Amino acid sequence: MDVEDLPDLTGWLHVEVWTLEEAAMLWAAIDPMDYPNRRLADLGKSIHPMQFKKALILVRAAKEAVCAGTLPFTDAWEERRDDQGNEWSTKVEFPKLPEPVYVSSDMTRVKQAAFLKWASEKKIPSVRQSLRSASSVQQPIQATEVVLEHIPANQSEPALLLAAPSPLDTDHPCHPPELRAATEVWTEVVTSEAYKGTKTPKTVITEVLNTNPKYAGISEDAKRRIAVTANWNKKGGPPKTPEKVNPPTPAE
Repeated sequence: MDVEDLPDLTGWLHVEVWTLEEAAMLWAAIDPMDYPNRRLADLGKSIHPMQFKKALILVRAAKEAVCAGTLPFTDAWEERRDDQGNEWSTKVEFPKLPEPVYVSSDMTRVKQAAFLKWASEKKIPSVRQSLRSASSVQQPIQATEVVLEHIPANQSEPALLLAAPSPLDTDHPCHPPELRAATEVWTEVVTSEAYKGTKTPKTVITEVLNTNPKYAGISEDAKRRIAVTANWNKKGGPPKTPEKVNPPTPAE
């Protein structure tokens, strides 16, 4: 198998969230769109054995990572079955984590950036990376490159770096609400230049927290912490007005 034989997966770079099975298939250079409504376990006779094995192992690894909390998820689902053969799906709400024996790989979803970051940190090469690294012509690809792109022969490949997680991303399981509020109120105060006056920045920030309706659900203790975090003038006190200096009296 050569790199040129692999499918063009560039379209998947625009899909922000992948299921665990989609992520595993993409990392194994398999286009999920070629197998609509089919589970990975049923594709053994349809795809290259090396790709199939790679995808199965990666699904297992991704499941364990989601259940251990090392791979953040946007939606986690478990598939259950009782002794009578009845089956049902249950959504797992964060901060709870699903159990590896029950987690559904075709319903549990992770953000593209989170998966790519996890795969990079675990040093899990994709099929495309492995094939290029094994080539005597191509130089090894950096672990932080996204390798879903289809690169024509004799064309240099772009290095698409992974996106870092943002503390302002409300969908991230590690999202800190107070940090987001501190960032937003700081931006509002600085942009409006409301701090330019006789009041301290901390006072202005506190006033915004108390008057803007979007901060109405924040407790008083949290507002105090946010005001301290967003305050850049740690010395305290309003800006001092420069003292008026009288010009020296000319010597007679």
